Amino acid sequence: MLGASAVLLAAVALVEVPPPGRELLIVLALGAVLTATYFAIQAQRRWRQALQQAHTFQAQAQALEHALARKRYAQNLLLDGLPIPLILCERDSTLRYANQTALEWFGFREVRGKSLLALTLCYDLYRFFQQGVRRAAQLTCPLTLNFPHERHVMASVWPIMDENGTELFALILLDRTELVRIEQVRRDFVANVSHEFRTPLASIRSLAETIQEDPTMPAETRTRFLTMIVQEVERMARIAEDLLTLSHAESLPPRRELVDLVPLVLQAVQQVQAEAQAHGVQIEAELPERLTLLAQRDQMVQVVLNLLTNAIRYNQPNGHVWVRAFQRAASAMSDSADQSVASDRSEVVLEVQDTGIGIPSEDLPRIFERFYRVDKTRSRETGGTGLGLSIVKHIVEAHGGRVEVESEYRVGSTFRVILPAPPQATPESHG
Repeated sequence: MLGASAVLLAAVALVEVPPPGRELLIVLALGAVLTATYFAIQAQRRWRQALQQAHTFQAQAQALEHALARKRYAQNLLLDGLPIPLILCERDSTLRYANQTALEWFGFREVRGKSLLALTLCYDLYRFFQQGVRRAAQLTCPLTLNFPHERHVMASVWPIMDENGTELFALILLDRTELVRIEQVRRDFVANVSHEFRTPLASIRSLAETIQEDPTMPAETRTRFLTMIVQEVERMARIAEDLLTLSHAESLPPRRELVDLVPLVLQAVQQVQAEAQAHGVQIEAELPERLTLLAQRDQMVQVVLNLLTNAIRYNQPNGHVWVRAFQRAASAMSDSADQSVASDRSEVVLEVQDTGIGIPSEDLPRIFERFYRVDKTRSRETGGTGLGLSIVKHIVEAHGGRVEVESEYRVGSTFRVILPAPPQATPESHG
């Protein structure tokens, strides 16, 4: 615009001005045009520089935005990968963020804007969070969540700042359910052991005091009382021995070797034969000529003895016990997850079946617990410690196997021990 105006003025001047001054006007007009052109070029150059800087700033802003997005993505990926629930809340307990584990725990897909109480349905946790907000410091407290099912947790809350300087509060929940269960099992075990020893000790003390206080007691009565004391001592010794066996089975991996199960079963049958005859119980063995497995020999004998002893002691008068051992394809496993893989393997099965009193269905889930007895009176009369089946279960599981039970009350029971066969073993048929 400036250059065009200068040219126009110069043209008008040339028309009206006489020749002597016309040259001067031409020079002045050219100077004005050159000056205008120079300033126009400079302005255009500055404009281009400004435009280029704007593009550069825009590219830098986009790069920064992408970097922040990648950082947020990485942070969310890391937080969502945590195996513990992590929740970010505002001061009023409004949820800002919950990682994937927290969403799975409480069954939500999106929590932003909801309250902590609406998410967890736990007023104790809500009050703990409020306490953390008031103190503005890290707090830790054990709590029990009841939604969607019972969980024992260790909750921790502490203040943090987001990228905008806004104060938030982080809340994590460590699942202690299994630890609480184990601790309860330990307490129950100690209480049961104390009870199991307290009862015979009380009996021994009572009998001993009776003998001590009556010097004129007839010899026959004294002998009977002393026999009862010996029986109680033997019972305590059996409990102690079974506890040591159970501890060994739980703590030490078995030293396995190739053993033939058949002679082990026959050895156990021979050991319990006298007790079986005393109870009027007949034992029948259905065994192959040879059946090998990788096992600790003494522990396998213990398994067979415990199962046979239970089958004899909890049998009916003139009852029967059948002990069977055979090998079968692992595809016969009812819980096999991959039949194509399982079909290439085989397993060794030991069955002990009896015509005994059976086990009520409500007691079946607990028969492998320590000191659990279906018939407490009969168990004490027969000398049972309540640890036999627990020992069987731990030994079998330590060998990579499992125990199955089928029982009908007042009809009988079948205990089935299933162990992996050694490599390259071929299933044998059984009748």
